[in-house]
Amino acid sequence: MPQIEEQKVRSKVQTLMINLNIALGSLNIGYVVTYLTLSIDTLFAVLDIKDEERTEKLSLLAGILPLGNVAGVFIGQLLKQKFTNKQCLHIADLIGITSLLAVIANYYLIVIIRFFLGVSNGISSYLMPVYIKSICPQQYFSQFSMFVGYGINTGYAIGQLMGIGYIDYSGASSNWWRVVFLFPTIICIIRSCIMQFIYNYDSPEQLIQKGNISQAKYVICQIYKDQYVDEQFERYNKMATEQQQQINRSLWNVFERKKLITLQAGIVTMLVQIWCGVFAVFYYSAQIFADMADDDVVQKTIYTFCLGLSGFVAQFFTIYMVNKLGNKYILLIGSFIIGSLNLAVSIISRNVTPENEFAIFILLLLLVMTFGSTLCPAAWSIVPQLNDSDGTFIATEFRWAFQAIVVFCFPFMEKNLKIFGAFLFFAIIDYLYFIYCHFFLIDGRGKTNEQLIAAYHQKFGYSVISESTKQQQNLKTDIQQPQDFNQQLNSKEIVKMKMKNDQVISYD
Repeated sequence: MPQIEEQKVRSKVQTLMINLNIALGSLNIGYVVTYLTLSIDTLFAVLDIKDEERTEKLSLLAGILPLGNVAGVFIGQLLKQKFTNKQCLHIADLIGITSLLAVIANYYLIVIIRFFLGVSNGISSYLMPVYIKSICPQQYFSQFSMFVGYGINTGYAIGQLMGIGYIDYSGASSNWWRVVFLFPTIICIIRSCIMQFIYNYDSPEQLIQKGNISQAKYVICQIYKDQYVDEQFERYNKMATEQQQQINRSLWNVFERKKLITLQAGIVTMLVQIWCGVFAVFYYSAQIFADMADDDVVQKTIYTFCLGLSGFVAQFFTIYMVNKLGNKYILLIGSFIIGSLNLAVSIISRNVTPENEFAIFILLLLLVMTFGSTLCPAAWSIVPQLNDSDGTFIATEFRWAFQAIVVFCFPFMEKNLKIFGAFLFFAIIDYLYFIYCHFFLIDGRGKTNEQLIAAYHQKFGYSVISESTKQQQNLKTDIQQPQDFNQQLNSKEIVKMKMKNDQVISYD
C-alpha cells in the first residue's frame, strides 16, 4: 500500500473501529443460522413438541428466518429512500431488539420473532456493505469490505459455542435456551449505542444530498487529515450526484446491459456461496453428528463446536491473502478446494462405516475452514465492489432467496439423493464456478472500484468513456448547490469546529 495513501487518514485505528462497528450486526446474521441447531432438542422438550410433529415444526422454525431476510432486504431498499445508512441500521437494530420476546416459551411467538429477526438481519445485510463502501477510505476497502464476512463467520462460531451449555443444562427444565436466544438483542443494543454516542457519522454523500454540507465536511474531517478534506469532499460530492441520478432512474435500470456486466458476477457468486455445500452443514450439522455420535450430547456438541471454531480461525488467513491474491484468486482457490472436499465426502458417504465416520468429520471441518477463509468473506466483498447500492440490493435479495431454497430443499435432497448425491451436486456447482472465475472475473489488485468496473466494461465490449464524460458534464445538474458551498467552511473553520466538537488523536 503506498505510503502517501496511508498518510491521508487521520487515525487508522479510529477508521478501523468505525467500520468494525458498522459490520457488528453481521454477528447476528451468522449466529441465527447456528444457534438453533443445538437448541432444538431442549426447545422442543420445553415446548412439549411430540416426535411426530418434529419435522414440520423444525422446517417452519428454520425456514421462516431466510424468508424474513428476503423481506428485510426489500424493506431496507425502501428505508434507504427516506433515511441515511446509519438511521436504517438503527431501525434494523430496533427491530432486532424485539427478539427479546423469544425467551417466552411459545412456539408460534418464537416463529414470529424469528421472522422479525430475519427482517432485521436482511436490512443489515444489505446496508452494511453499502455503508462501509461509503465511509471507508478507498485504500482500505479491500480489507474492510471483508468485515461483514468475518462477522458472519464469527457469529457461526459463537452460535455453536453457546451449544456447550446444553451439556449440563438441557431438557424440559432447562433455561439455557433463553440465554442463547438473548444474544441478538444484546448485539443490536451495543451497535446502536456505539453508532449514536461514539461514532455518530452519517454517510457524507447522503448528508450532501440533504444539503447538510457542514456536517458532511465534519464527518470527512474526522476521517481524513485537514489537507485532504477538500479533495475528499469533491469525491463525495460526485458520489452524491451519481446517487441522485440513480434515485431519479427506475430500479429496473439495474438490469441494463451496462449494469448486468457486474451485477451477474455478484449474483452468481452469492449463489455459489449458498449452494457450495457449507450451509447444508451449518443448518443440519446436529442431525449429521447425531448419527455419527450415536446421539451422545457431549460428542455431538464437541463436533458442532469444532466446525464453528475452525471457520472462525481460518477467516484470519484472508486478511493476509486479500492484498497478495485479490478476490478473484481467493474465489478460484476456494471453489476448487471446496468442490474437491464435497466430492470426497460424496464418495466416502456411499459406504459409511464406524471407521470412516471420523474421516467425514475431518472433511467437513476442512470444508468449513476453506469456506471461512475464501467464499464467505470474498463473496460479501465483491458485491459492493462491483455494484452500486441498487445492484447490491438485487444481489443480496437473491442471496437470501437462495438460502431459503437450501433450507427447504436439503432435507428432500438428503432423502432422495442421499448424502452421496447431495454433496456430488454441490461439488459440481463448485467446479463450474471455478471455471466461471477463471474466464470471467478480473483481478482487482491495484485498482480502485471505478477502475475495476471500467475494466469489466472494456473486457466485455461496453464503452464507458461517453458515460463518464456525461457524468462529468452533469456533475452539478441533479443536486443544486450554491456556488459558495466550498467557501462555507474553509480549512481554519473546519479545524476550529473539529477542535470544539471532538478531540482526534492522530496516528502516523
